[in-house]
Amino acid sequence: MKEELWRTVKLFLLWCLLFSVSVIGIIVGKRILKNDEIMNWTILLGYMLIAIVFFGKSYVKLSFGCIKRRMIWPVIGMSVLVAASYLFFEISFYSLIDIDHLFPKESKELREVDQLISGIAEILSFCIFGPIAEEICFRGILLDGLLKMRCRPWIAILITALAFSLVHGYAVKLVGTLLFGIIVGWLYWRTGSIIPCLIIHIVNNSIACIIHLISQPTNLIVILIVCLLSLSYGLWWFWRKFNFADEFNQTINTNQ
Repeated sequence: MKEELWRTVKLFLLWCLLFSVSVIGIIVGKRILKNDEIMNWTILLGYMLIAIVFFGKSYVKLSFGCIKRRMIWPVIGMSVLVAASYLFFEISFYSLIDIDHLFPKESKELREVDQLISGIAEILSFCIFGPIAEEICFRGILLDGLLKMRCRPWIAILITALAFSLVHGYAVKLVGTLLFGIIVGWLYWRTGSIIPCLIIHIVNNSIACIIHLISQPTNLIVILIVCLLSLSYGLWWFWRKFNFADEFNQTINTNQ
């Protein structure tokens, strides 16, 4: 357990070191040079370095876990379904409870941020490399480390999902990112693979980047129900098809 703890700490520190490139880009580009273009490309560079180092060195394995070859395409399809269903469910739910009225200041800030996602660097960061960097950190390093240290799966999933939610910073997004973290964390534990998590996160952010907020209140209940049903079906499919937890426990017991 001590070896796994030390390994997790080292990987997390390495992730933070690489992520500091993005932080430096924000400080230098935004506050010193007053150049958003430099900031955006430096942020993207930091995300890309994380992906290249962690996948290139196999610090986080880009494997399919217990997913058999014949199941790869169905898994990809179901991951897309889960991502789209969750996103539209979240948008519909926030619209239904009038989240803008509950958090007017933060909602306005988020809309302003969304409007800034227009250039190539911003789109690549938000849609692809940002999600990859986050999944490497929260599922590939932290959740994987907690599971290997024999932390109870649901406790490990909740801890990493809460950390994932808090890192995003906005109270208006706290519940949504927490639920999202729980979903992808459960999928990582269930399949033993980071690939479904990556697909869901990338698809979720990509769709969010191109759609408009739902504005027809009369359709919200129907949309909520449809999205919840399709999300439930996608998660049930993963639950029925995969159970990496047994293989994971057997591997740990064998190594002891």
